[in-house]
Amino acid sequence: MIRASRILSHIFVSTFALASFATAWAGCATSNENTTTSSSSSSSSSSASSGGGGAGGDGGGVEFGGSGGGDDAGACVTTSAEANRIPLDMIFLIDRSGSMAGVKWTGTTKALTTFFNDPASLGIGAGMVYFPAQKPDQCNVQNYAVLDVPIGLLPTNAFALTNSIPFSPLGGGTPTYSGLKGSLMAATAYQDSHPTHKVVLVVATDGDPAGCLPTDIDLIADLAKSALDYNGVRTYVIGAAGSTITNLNKIAAAGGTTAAYDITQNIDDFSAKIASIREQAVGCDFEIPPAPNGQKLEPDEVNFTYTPKGLGNPKILPRADDLADCNNQAGWYYDSNLSPTKILLCPASCSTVQADSSAKVSVLFGCSSIIN
Repeated sequence: MIRASRILSHIFVSTFALASFATAWAGCATSNENTTTSSSSSSSSSSASSGGGGAGGDGGGVEFGGSGGGDDAGACVTTSAEANRIPLDMIFLIDRSGSMAGVKWTGTTKALTTFFNDPASLGIGAGMVYFPAQKPDQCNVQNYAVLDVPIGLLPTNAFALTNSIPFSPLGGGTPTYSGLKGSLMAATAYQDSHPTHKVVLVVATDGDPAGCLPTDIDLIADLAKSALDYNGVRTYVIGAAGSTITNLNKIAAAGGTTAAYDITQNIDDFSAKIASIREQAVGCDFEIPPAPNGQKLEPDEVNFTYTPKGLGNPKILPRADDLADCNNQAGWYYDSNLSPTKILLCPASCSTVQADSSAKVSVLFGCSSIIN
């Protein structure tokens, strides 16, 4: 474990608010008050509550202690800068094939309307596209690359979204490949143009691919993997009655979301599943604020802290190399170790922080990162 060689008794922290999240994928400062302090300065902090549970770790106060024999000339110096929360943008790809008619369509309409008007969705960007397309040539990928309802902030965009929902699903087959590729093109393009956002795709369907080629589920899943690998767009999948969940699981896993949400037994579960997706997508990704005083960011001199319930001493979460290096332990990692722009919480920390509605999370600059 790497620690600075002198005790730092007073530090500044910069706080991230838990976020709501979001470039072209053809394949498929802030104004802040900068301060600098050494171990002899009086401390200052700026904190914000999390929105939603994680990981704390066992440490006590935020102190950096030496192990003796270090070569630092003095105590490490920390600076603080307020961070922006990362906005979340959600694109919904909704199956409107004929098999969705009846109770499944009624349940879908109800769930989407509830979500778009839910106070918990305030400030989230939302857009929508239907498949098969509501225009000629339902197999044309470009028909899905342009959203039926462009992304706009909720609740302002709620009326446009709900008003776009057809009274009945009158589509023919289920052009999953075309719909998924086109909507992911839209999602990754939006991510490219909004690099400080987090963009996710939510697919809801009730059937296996049909009507347009290819229908091979592995080729379809590769689209989700390509978008994830390209710029981090994740694909969530919801399967209504009639769908093959094992197939949808492949798409979800390839898209970085582990498994599909199964509502084959009850369409009324749709609303709760979308809310669950919102909870997962919000709150575990944080923008790295600009290094204070015009300095260059030193990725190895960043630390991240979590204060349970916002009370007491903050706990330093160890830094991992990547998601795999989290090893089911508390911690965080960069979106890119070469050119980091975001701090991502390890799953164990994410679940803890999301469950703690009063949590405070902060970033510290200037002392060597604590490594897991």
